[in-house]
Amino acid sequence: MKLKRCYKKCLFSLVLLFFLSLCVPQTASAASKPGTVKSLKCGITTGNSINISWKSVKGVSGYQVFRSASYDGPFEKVKDIAAGTHAFCNLKLQGGREYYYRVRAYSGRGSRTVTGSFSKVLSARTKCASRTAAVRSNSNVRKHAGINHPIAATLSAGTKVTIICTTNDKSGTSWSRITYLAGGKKKSGYIRSDLLTAGQSKPKTQTGIVIAGTGLRLRRSASISSGIIITLPRGAKVTIWGQSTGTDKQKWYHVSVKRGRKTYKGYAAARYIRIS
Repeated sequence: MKLKRCYKKCLFSLVLLFFLSLCVPQTASAASKPGTVKSLKCGITTGNSINISWKSVKGVSGYQVFRSASYDGPFEKVKDIAAGTHAFCNLKLQGGREYYYRVRAYSGRGSRTVTGSFSKVLSARTKCASRTAAVRSNSNVRKHAGINHPIAATLSAGTKVTIICTTNDKSGTSWSRITYLAGGKKKSGYIRSDLLTAGQSKPKTQTGIVIAGTGLRLRRSASISSGIIITLPRGAKVTIWGQSTGTDKQKWYHVSVKRGRKTYKGYAAARYIRIS
């Protein structure tokens, strides 16, 4: 009887030790899991590069940077960063595109790597010139690129918008990040690119002043034989939209001028206009 009791005690002890051996490594692993990366933000950007940085996490071996062309992923690892650094410059990117980043810390345990939780998704875009466009038909503007995201606004056909950059949804469909006016306030969101007209870069204009002593003739084309639209007095202000070479081999400006309630557009010899 005593032998049986001793046997049962030994068996119980062995079973207990077995379960404890399973629990101890898990507890140690959980205790060494790195903290979540926070304060992920975008720094300087160019036409083909994006700089990101984050707040360093103590006691880690390094960081893993993931990137996606869509807010909803999939995200792919693009770089391992050493523990002493908490920034990354992503080169060779496409201009005028929005990219999405998330970062996590990791700790090495011999042949094993323990990773922490991902940071929040960061949206960042490369630089490009903004373009004006119009909505083709009544369309929804979304909080992010994709019909699965909440509707931020509904714009009516013909609404003027400014395209900031382009991006994709998870299926690869092209979307545009835009700004628009709603209730007198400037707002932003995402709309499918095929719902917009082809945008053009905003034209750059200059202001000029007529310096011709006897007045300046505004003509229909850049030629002294072209029809006269109106004669402008000395000191008149004009808006210069562009320039070209006339039939006299001289520089001419394409200008517009407002006289009363009417706006006239035509060509004038550049030598009689001073840029103000």
